[in-house]
Formats: sequence, structure tokens, C-alpha cells
Amino acid sequence: MTITRSTFLDFTSNPAEIAFCEILRSEGSSPREVGAWMLIKGSGKILGTIGGGQLEYKVVEKVKKQDWKLTFELNMETKLGPEIGQCCGGKILVSITRFSSELKANLLSRIDEEASNYPEILIFGAGNIGISLANQLHHLPLRVTLIDNRKKHILSLNRYYKTKFSLIPEQEIRDASPNSAFIIVTHDHGLDFMLCYEALLRNDIAYLGMIGSKSKKAVLVHWLNKKGITDVSRVKIPIGNTFFESKDKRPEIISGHIISEMLFNLEMHESHYRIQNREFSQK
Repeated sequence: MTITRSTFLDFTSNPAEIAFCEILRSEGSSPREVGAWMLIKGSGKILGTIGGGQLEYKVVEKVKKQDWKLTFELNMETKLGPEIGQCCGGKILVSITRFSSELKANLLSRIDEEASNYPEILIFGAGNIGISLANQLHHLPLRVTLIDNRKKHILSLNRYYKTKFSLIPEQEIRDASPNSAFIIVTHDHGLDFMLCYEALLRNDIAYLGMIGSKSKKAVLVHWLNKKGITDVSRVKIPIGNTFFESKDKRPEIISGHIISEMLFNLEMHESHYRIQNREFSQK
């Protein structure tokens, strides 16, 4: 699960019996990477994960057995083999430290820094699919904003996710962070085309998907050609069809396919970006 500032503060509101657990070293195959962390209460309740399974179970049991009258700090090394019921084959070193006010401040800074580096996802169009996307993406480590140019409509939504009213939504694309993802699912074909055009003017987009059919794509290609854009390979239209063409038209299912497609492209873009930076630094 994504640990947000609010979930962290809620979990640590009574820090009397909480331990901080973090992966310090990982050799071979393991369920999580170095730096992955979680909090464990003396009761066994957890926030976050270091990989689940028997590894996490053993760490939780270790924490539950601690003397909470003492300040403790220890390391626990575990082989992820058949003897503990896991078949990863690697080896993990986990630190277990009693929670403190200093640690709380450090973790809050870490949470804020990680959140500021989450990819920016702009969803244009607060219709059935846009709302479904915002509901599902809200739980992922992403900075998601649902944008619409219909003020009354966008302000009436249940806004536990971020929403924004914008009379000029194409400006939101111009102002977006580098390596952002744009999902275009508005109620207006003309607006869809304009937003797509603005996104294609950028050379740093991580993902661009637009709702539509094969016939809409043909019209889009013709329209973009007249605007001087001949390469439309970066546009995923029909959106969500990278892996297979689904016949299920329910918004929740369409959203699931879009999210899978977008996450795949985000990871590919990040990998390409890292390689480019490494090659540039070596010159």
C-alpha cells in the first residue's frame, strides 16, 4: 500500500508501541527492494510492507515479542528459502528499531520527498471513465488530478482525490511537470483533439492516451496532419488496447485496461530516461 502523510500520522498518533522495520540489504531474488519499510505495532497491526509472506510474518512476530519498556535496535537476517516457506532464493537483512519522535520527523520528510517525485497524471474529462480512473488511481503512488471545463459538474464531485476546474484545459498540459502522463476522456471530440495536439508538442511525455474508436483515430490523424504533426505513434487510441482489445464497455473495466497500459508506459519511459541520463553523464 502507498503510505501517505495522512495514513502515517493516523497510524503514529499513539506511538507508545511501534517499531520501524527497513530492508538494509538484499542479495539475490527478494520480494522488495533495499529501503522498503513498514511500521509494526506491538499488537501486530502494520502500515506498509517489506514483502509479505513468511519474511514479514517472522518480522512481525519478532516485534510482538519485544520488551516495550526498553529502547531496542536490532538486525534480522533471513534466507528466503524452503525452510521458511518462501522460494525467492535470496537473502534479506532487516533492521528493527523502536519508533521515536526523531524517526517520525525523518520518515515524514521521506514521505513528502517521495510523494513530490511521484509521476504526475492528468485526467481530462470528469465523465464516467474519468471518475472511475480517479477512484482507482487515487490509491497508487501517483500525483493524480481530474480536470474538467464544466465548473458546476467538477465542483459537485466527491473530492477525496484532487480535482480542478479549468476553462483552458490545454494550459494544464503546457504547465505539467516533465515526464507527465495525459489521459484524455472528455465529452467533446474537438477538445480531445486540441488536448492531444498540445501534448504532442511536448517531447517529454511519459504517456498519452485518448478515448475513441478506430474511426476517431483516422479523423484525429487527418486533423493533426493539417496542423503539421505527422507522427502520432505516441497517442494510444483507442486507449487501453495495448495488450488486447477488450469487448467489455463498463467504465470500471475500461479504466483497468487504461491503468495497465499507462503503468507499462510509465515504467518504460522511466527506464529509457535513466539510460539516457547515464549515457549523457558518461560523455
